[in-house]
Amino acid sequence: MKRLISAVLTALVVASLAACGSGQQAAAPAPSTQTPTPTKTQAMRAVPDVTGKPFLDARSTLWHADFNPVTFVGPDGKKWGNSAPDEMLKVVSSKPAAGQMTDATTIEVTVDMTEGQQAAALDAKAAAYKLSIRYELRCGSDYSASAPLLHSYKEVWSSNYYKGSEDCTLSIGGKDMYGHVPLLPQEQAIVDTIGAHGGDISDPSGAFGAAYKLCAKVAPDYADQTVARMDWKKADAIGALALCPDAPHAAVLQEVVNSIKVGEGTYTVGKEMDPGTYQTRPGVKDCYWSRTNGGGGIIANDMVGFAPNGVTVTVYPGEGFESERCGTWTKIG
Repeated sequence: MKRLISAVLTALVVASLAACGSGQQAAAPAPSTQTPTPTKTQAMRAVPDVTGKPFLDARSTLWHADFNPVTFVGPDGKKWGNSAPDEMLKVVSSKPAAGQMTDATTIEVTVDMTEGQQAAALDAKAAAYKLSIRYELRCGSDYSASAPLLHSYKEVWSSNYYKGSEDCTLSIGGKDMYGHVPLLPQEQAIVDTIGAHGGDISDPSGAFGAAYKLCAKVAPDYADQTVARMDWKKADAIGALALCPDAPHAAVLQEVVNSIKVGEGTYTVGKEMDPGTYQTRPGVKDCYWSRTNGGGGIIANDMVGFAPNGVTVTVYPGEGFESERCGTWTKIG
């Protein structure tokens, strides 16, 4: 028996050496007929309803439901490229639809903006933020850096500085309003309005700033304040009304636009003062007025100790008119 086993082993060794010596390779094993193990698939599950949700919330919901990755398309049916979705996006629909059972790992959602629309919206959002910090107002008797910083005339309306005679300083884009600051198109439009009504626009940013400050607040007696160029004051008020027609003090600005007023001093009627009937505010005291002819002779005059209803005077072209301690005269006819 041992001899038989030895002979068999010898024969196998010889056969093996013969194959190596001949340079031939051993035959490849026969292919296996066993079926490969299938790749594991995702379990069937329902698609969450994310319609109407902000995209970021919807994506989180889908990820927690094992839908990953999430691809998205715009309302035009085009897939987005490399832009990151913003929280402003809202989901319109999903594919597969909400409630549908699926074993897919990827889900596609349609959002309410195209990629280009989101880019435009983000640009507008950035521009709005820059505009929101473009204006810096400090109001009150203390204009130093310790005074509260306000960023719009509407903030002044709701502040403790709105009432009273204190003024506000204004910076535009980090510069003083009188520093010839380059203006935005909407700001230049206000300057153009002021110029069209005879205002001083030699410094455009200063002209816009004057209108902006009028939007923030006006002094209690602003309508009765007289200045050397009442036409400039009226033009500034027109610009302010174009900028802030909803201002709480819009009626005061409108009075400046609609009324004709003169203060104390001397005037030539028909040149420096329109002819007509004028009236003071009620309650004037120690008011002196006079009407004179071309040669200086007194046509009429009066010294009023106290007038509860105010004083009324009618002046005519070519006359002289003088007023002392009477306050502002408003044309009523």
